[in-house]
Amino acid sequence: MKTTIIKIIIFRLIFLSMPVSGQTFIPFTNNPVVDTLNTLNSSEYWTRWKTDPCVIHWNNDSLRMYYGTNNYGVKTQIGTAVSPDGNNWIEKRDAPVVSLGPTGSWDDTDVETPFVVYVPSNPDSTKYMLWYSGATKDTNLLDTICGVGFQNEIYQMGMAYSNDGLNWTKYNNTTNDSLPLYAESDPVISIPYVSGCQPSVIGYESFAIAEPCVIYDSIVQKYKMWYIGVGCSNPTCSGPNDYRHRILYSESTNGINWITGIPVLDIGGISDFDSKVVYAPDVVKIGNEYWMFYSGENTGFPVMGAFTLWHQRIGIAKSNDGIFFVKGTLNPIIPNGTFGSWNEFGSNFSSAIVYHDTLRVYYSGVNDTIFGFLPKIGYSFMDSVLSNITSHVDNNYELAVYPNPTTGKIFIDSKGIIISIEIYNALGKKIFATTNLKKQLSNEINLFNSPKGIYLVRIYDGEKIYTEKIMVQ
Repeated sequence: MKTTIIKIIIFRLIFLSMPVSGQTFIPFTNNPVVDTLNTLNSSEYWTRWKTDPCVIHWNNDSLRMYYGTNNYGVKTQIGTAVSPDGNNWIEKRDAPVVSLGPTGSWDDTDVETPFVVYVPSNPDSTKYMLWYSGATKDTNLLDTICGVGFQNEIYQMGMAYSNDGLNWTKYNNTTNDSLPLYAESDPVISIPYVSGCQPSVIGYESFAIAEPCVIYDSIVQKYKMWYIGVGCSNPTCSGPNDYRHRILYSESTNGINWITGIPVLDIGGISDFDSKVVYAPDVVKIGNEYWMFYSGENTGFPVMGAFTLWHQRIGIAKSNDGIFFVKGTLNPIIPNGTFGSWNEFGSNFSSAIVYHDTLRVYYSGVNDTIFGFLPKIGYSFMDSVLSNITSHVDNNYELAVYPNPTTGKIFIDSKGIIISIEIYNALGKKIFATTNLKKQLSNEINLFNSPKGIYLVRIYDGEKIYTEKIMVQ
């Protein structure tokens, strides 16, 4: 049979000359894709409600979702589901993948808002890294009972790592094991405080650090995080009216030790959809730009994500460096739904992913009354295929995977940098992996001992994962 060469042109998108919010996002017809769970099985009560999605690429062109889940709002933990197409999801219902800490620990009340990054260059045990919000009661974390009007729960940032994306180990600093709060795990970003509830500083991290989004930049070998900080706007700090939610930015070389965060996104003007609060950032790099999807609220008083009136919506902001963001002129880009819809009272906690050349934004939807709170997960997709709106093609990212079909040997050529190559069989089992690559040269892979069939080649360049199917004859 004639040998063919498949060339994968990786489009590097540059939107610097485009309007900040020039795209329309269309709700998926069959939303929600992950619904509340009606079950009489008590072992599944922990995962009745779903919220705060994080969606990543998985084996064989499938997707995996991590989300916060709880029993009618009580004790949020982190669950997961997998999908072959991003529309139909199979939930893992036997147990959370990240659970609450023991009673008296810093994350014994809630473990939520997961964000997962796959770093192929890491050791096997830490190839998957997960950051999350962990909470405990203020009476547990602080030395005395806080006055009425202060936070009932104190949030800090935790991290866990895994070799398979399913079995996670929380980060633990053993030097703190004698302290009940940190005996089994430790936060990687903590709030500063002194005894008696009064924060040690008046600023953005006085009462809560939560809702992480992380990108690993392999070029500079740094983790970049966007998250929210909650603090008081004045030294008297008289209660909820003084709380300030802002989106902050930080960096780390190992995902554990982070520099002090700086504010990068503030609330909007009085008539804007985000005039009261901005929160839940999700950042993706599209070409040379950082696109931030974030949630906003313009009614009620914000108290760590709980609002007197539900009217949450999703906006977009863009940046050339991940720090100086410009908000979209057409915000919000994802509104709340119509009367009686699954997200009638709010759309929030977005997770954007490029899938089949289309940008999808998964998010939580709220359909609730005072007496019935029903969080679910759906998505909207951008109305343009990414390869159709590109203004520039960077030929330095041309890849060639050949021959296809093959009798057992393939070559992967690249003009750009390849961090890792993995190959999976039709059952999703990894049969080959390497990070010992010839940069910008041909990489030869031997599959002579592999059975005939279809295989998935997964190529990682430090920012994105590209896949190609090959046939072994």
